Amino acid sequence: MPKPFVSSHLTNPPVLKPAALGRCFASLFYELLLLVAMLLAVSGLLTLVQALVGPMVFFIPLQNLAQLIALFAYFTYCWVHGGQTAAMKTWHLRLVNQYGGPVSWQQASMRFVVALILFVGLPLLSYQGWLRVYGPNPQSIIFALSWYAVPFLSRYYDKERCFLHDRLAGTRQIQLPKSARSATG
Repeated sequence: MPKPFVSSHLTNPPVLKPAALGRCFASLFYELLLLVAMLLAVSGLLTLVQALVGPMVFFIPLQNLAQLIALFAYFTYCWVHGGQTAAMKTWHLRLVNQYGGPVSWQQASMRFVVALILFVGLPLLSYQGWLRVYGPNPQSIIFALSWYAVPFLSRYYDKERCFLHDRLAGTRQIQLPKSARSATG
């Protein structure tokens, strides 16, 4: 088992305060705004390529793959290099490994994949299942969207108040202390 991360100038390991849920949701909302802009830019570039090249049979799958790659690159790069996306910097949050150290590429990739499964895969599978039971009714959508609560509710059952995707990836989202906020701002 790896030793806990301890800075060389500290005699005691740092106390890692879990991120407040309100800050996490505010950061998530801000992140969604940034992601919409990024995905629109990727789609715009691919549409320009399609206009120059001509109609492509596999345009939609190519567009989806390009958007997925852009999201993966953005998140993993930000998490590995500094532990913060733009939204996390704004809300003074940082992603660290379970011992408080920097996140590795493997952990960042795992967090991205697990979050993708939890926030996209499970709701889509659930919707397909409920669609067979209820047909195209609002209940199908409501039951499918209820899966979005699972990663967030798991925080209340975790002893370190980690989200499910963080627990599975070996990461933690922490709130930066006020001294670190003033040093970075």
